[in-house]
Amino acid sequence: MLSRHFPFYRVKTLFFALTLTGTAVLSNAQELIWSDEFNQGSLNPQTWNIETGTGINGNWGTGQLDRATDRPENIHFLNNVAGADGGVLAITTRNEFYIDRDYTSGRINTQGKVAFGPGTKLSARVWPRDVRYQGQGFAFWLMPNEIPPGFDYLMWPQGGEIDIMEYVGSIPFHNLGTVHYAWFWEDNLYQDWNHGHQGGYYSFKDQQVPDDPEWLSIDLGQSYSVNQVQLHWEGAFGKSYLIQMSNDGANWQTIYDTSSGDGGLDVINAAGSGRYIRMYGTERGTDWSYSLFEMEVYANGVNVALGKPATASSLQASDLSAGLAVDGEYSTRWSSALRNPGYGNYPPLAGDPNAGSTGFHTYSLSWYSDRLEWDIDGNVYHVHYLNDGGAFAVDGNGESATRVIDGRRVHVSEYSHYFAEWFPFEHEFYIILSAGVGGPSGYTYGGGIVPEAQFPVSTLVDWVRVYNLPGYDNPGPTPPPTPEPGGNLAAGKPAVSSSAENPDLTAARAFDSDPGTRWASTASDDEWIYVDLGRVYDIQRVGLNWETAFGQAYRIEVSDDASAWSTVYSTSASDGGIDSISLSTSGRYVRLYGQARATSWGYSLWEFEVYGSAGNGGNNTTDYALNQPVTVSSAEGDYWFGRYAVDGDPNTRWASDFSDDQWIYVDLGSAKSLSKVVLNWEAAYATEYQLQISDNATTWTTVANVNGIGGEEVININGSGRYVRMLGVERATGYGYSLWNFEVY
Repeated sequence: MLSRHFPFYRVKTLFFALTLTGTAVLSNAQELIWSDEFNQGSLNPQTWNIETGTGINGNWGTGQLDRATDRPENIHFLNNVAGADGGVLAITTRNEFYIDRDYTSGRINTQGKVAFGPGTKLSARVWPRDVRYQGQGFAFWLMPNEIPPGFDYLMWPQGGEIDIMEYVGSIPFHNLGTVHYAWFWEDNLYQDWNHGHQGGYYSFKDQQVPDDPEWLSIDLGQSYSVNQVQLHWEGAFGKSYLIQMSNDGANWQTIYDTSSGDGGLDVINAAGSGRYIRMYGTERGTDWSYSLFEMEVYANGVNVALGKPATASSLQASDLSAGLAVDGEYSTRWSSALRNPGYGNYPPLAGDPNAGSTGFHTYSLSWYSDRLEWDIDGNVYHVHYLNDGGAFAVDGNGESATRVIDGRRVHVSEYSHYFAEWFPFEHEFYIILSAGVGGPSGYTYGGGIVPEAQFPVSTLVDWVRVYNLPGYDNPGPTPPPTPEPGGNLAAGKPAVSSSAENPDLTAARAFDSDPGTRWASTASDDEWIYVDLGRVYDIQRVGLNWETAFGQAYRIEVSDDASAWSTVYSTSASDGGIDSISLSTSGRYVRLYGQARATSWGYSLWEFEVYGSAGNGGNNTTDYALNQPVTVSSAEGDYWFGRYAVDGDPNTRWASDFSDDQWIYVDLGSAKSLSKVVLNWEAAYATEYQLQISDNATTWTTVANVNGIGGEEVININGSGRYVRMLGVERATGYGYSLWNFEVY
């Protein structure tokens, strides 16, 4: 993440021979001191904060376009995800107008609740599943949790920043691990020039720092017997390269091979014959490109390459073309692309093993007292030393080089402790998980969003874990108290309201267990708020902690489907404060429905609590269709498959071809007694359809004829069968039929 211009309430690149100790892959025998496995179906409010809004400058300080929300559309949980260790947290960006923005996102952090520093290893197992286009991205990163004495804030970048995972759709085959810092204290004030950073890329294909081969090829026009080649290197030279010759430009024979190039002028006395000759670089001598002032090829003392046609694997820029290496001028040059990847090659093909979006990877930072080490799946690829002289000479310069350590290319850099007033990486940082949409500035998420980008975009987080490093003794954060049996079932659960007075007073604030935050409606009588407990519970009590704007008359309602509501309590004489309401009922959804306000304001709740137990209220809550085999009449394009309707993810969907007679059915595995089907339609819904059941997927019995209205439709049925089908009769739009979810109970 770049350019965060907010407080917390050209680096010189050299190449040195280098010996490192302690940078090998870490031992697995580390002590786990904290984790969140995301198996509870809701965020732990004693650990996580949900960020909402648009941040500093209205664009998070990075130029991005999204508004973060606390809605389940942006932050939710999934089970039975292939490859996951248990439940997963899903953070989703969506292309939708919300309040004032065309995109929404999710951001959570542990600021003020959980923080870590030197002596720890921080890891997250993440699948950026739908991050496939420029402008889409996800980050697992750290920001400072401490403030210097005498200040009430800590400015960025004086406080530092660590990006453990920065994965963007415009660079689909690599991850960037970066550290940000300031060069001067500047009295803890922001200056736009005062920002340094060191970053290393990881290639998922190579499992190390990238270094793709580059070449410069010359067509000599006819076959020559060559006896000498001279390479006039610019500062960006080849450490390992081949000289090869060919008669046809396709089949090459090596006449020279070195792994100890040191730049300057290489005079190579090697014999070979052919029409074509090339320099084929396999390892760079710097973190830049391969760059040649001239490549001279001699036969009988004559440079036969002068002015001949030349081609190259890549160009750093259009004015650094291949022909400039054979023009006889030592002031012009060819330069290949830089080592680090540029934007492009998106979207990756589905299932490409070299793309980070194909599956789960473990992204980690090992934080030592003198250095930071980034690794993915145990492969260290970036080591940053905090102090001048940690890896290079003591010279006051920020420096970097790529070296081979334990058989792998590793980006090594220094340094970030430039001023005595505050050494940022000696202090604790908190964790952030965030998604977003890049704006036209290009400062973040790999550039501005492109028109062809597909949404919604979900990233799945399997877990976040923190370990003690060997030789360190961090006790870890104080664990939150274990909830007592019969605790608040509504804490941290998804919530919906009829309105919100402003974007900071949303429904989720009434369920975040924070007595200093609240929900507030607009100023009218008929307003409501409800919570989704995630399943049916036996409910014994509801607690309402009113702000000054309380409801004088209201009712408490319960529901199994958020559609049909039953009143279980009503009053017309509330006096505000705390209302403790004893009940004997069951339901998945619990709603407060306001009928008369006590003030001219709306309704406002500090907390809305629900107490009860699983009891016998869990009947009819097993979705028999979840992750079961699906068959469809068709699937639009090559992305909207039938399985997406039963994967439990509200952000994936099935879509049919554009005709009325389309269908989808699910195989429940065995015959079940059925009572309910839930269809959650995308905008392309059915105005008329049938629900059918079967024992053999051949002979079907219609159990419901439905006139659809779109959205979430709950249809009560009565029957038994192994197969359940939605048979479309008439579409509501010119598109096909499209379902976010197809649930069977």
